[in-house]
Amino acid sequence: MSILKSIKENAAGRKMAGNYVSLLFIQAANILLPLILLPYLVRTLGVEKYGLVLLAQSFCTILYVFVEFGFNLSATRRISILKDNDTERSQVFSAVISIKLLLAVAVAVVYAIIILTFPRFRLEWEVYALSYGVVVGQALFPDWFFQGIEKMQFIAILNVLAKIIFTALIFIFVREVGDYSNVPLFTSIGFLIAGTISFIISLKFVKLIKPSKKMMGELMTESKSIFVSNIAARLFNSANVFIVGMIAGDAIAGIYGSFERIFMAAKGFFSPIMQAVFPWLSIQDEAKRRASIRKMAPFIILLASVFVIIILIFGEDILQLLFDDPAITAYTTAFKILCTATVFAGLNMLILTLYLPAVGAYVKRMNILLIGGVFNVLLACLLVSIWPIYGIVIAVVFTELALALLSWVYFFKQSKPQTYAV
Repeated sequence: MSILKSIKENAAGRKMAGNYVSLLFIQAANILLPLILLPYLVRTLGVEKYGLVLLAQSFCTILYVFVEFGFNLSATRRISILKDNDTERSQVFSAVISIKLLLAVAVAVVYAIIILTFPRFRLEWEVYALSYGVVVGQALFPDWFFQGIEKMQFIAILNVLAKIIFTALIFIFVREVGDYSNVPLFTSIGFLIAGTISFIISLKFVKLIKPSKKMMGELMTESKSIFVSNIAARLFNSANVFIVGMIAGDAIAGIYGSFERIFMAAKGFFSPIMQAVFPWLSIQDEAKRRASIRKMAPFIILLASVFVIIILIFGEDILQLLFDDPAITAYTTAFKILCTATVFAGLNMLILTLYLPAVGAYVKRMNILLIGGVFNVLLACLLVSIWPIYGIVIAVVFTELALALLSWVYFFKQSKPQTYAV
């Protein structure tokens, strides 16, 4: 708590606190709205069709990493450093938006070929095609820019707007199993509206100019290691539903996906802290950065531990209340085991999401995430084929633990910490 007290004593701290509140508002919407929508979809669509929808969403989440191309960290860091230089800020903004839209088109072509080539996807091509609207909406949404200029309130309002729109549409128009294709449609509509509005608002702070080829090249070169890191991160953050669905089927994907949504919501509590502190931490000296990380660690452990204790005591009641589905509550033990990974996740996020990006150590971050991502995929594929639900849960817990160990071993082994170039 001492770090929070010291931060509040200056203007930068007050801005950070305001950004944290905005980001916390986002996470509240990210947690509460899905917890309202999730039981409704499971009960209305059944675990099999719900699993299909999750599989398509998971596929598109993996694809978005190719569109995002690491700009979520590299561009945020650049904007935070250049926030008083309007000309260079406009150059960075225009270059990033141009690259992301070009990549969105290229990825869409590849995605269409995959859907039409493989019978597993072609059978439900509408669900997969409609899900891609989320990728386009996210490409338009310059959250990295608002985070860089520390105007997180715009991200909060528009993010919540997107979720309210598609949540309302789903409740109104998805009334039976046959309406399952409306879920990706309305989800995409929500993200496209929020993405378009946020892009228009961003033009109040920056000018859209002809992108410089040199700037585009610099940004892509700088972001390559983050891009590879984000691919690796998707291998354990977003690919598990996809792996389960492809190996064990849509119904099992629906059961695990229900657990994972709650687990990811718990991890989401840490994101506002990381995102709010990131711009401030990026401009501090190395001693201050390391001291701040050490002070934040006990707070993260405490938050995660409270969540885990609640799940261990009330896990079955929570699943019964949310889903009232015997197929889901039968795996209460697996759900409890999965949620224990929250402690490991919070600790590795402190290093991988906050410290290493703040110092520009993108290659080191990439290496750690690659190890974790490959480890997760190999272990998941092996265990899911033998023991579907428990197999994927064990893979997730061990992956989060491995990442936490690798991250903190690296942090403590740095005898002479160095700041990396922008």
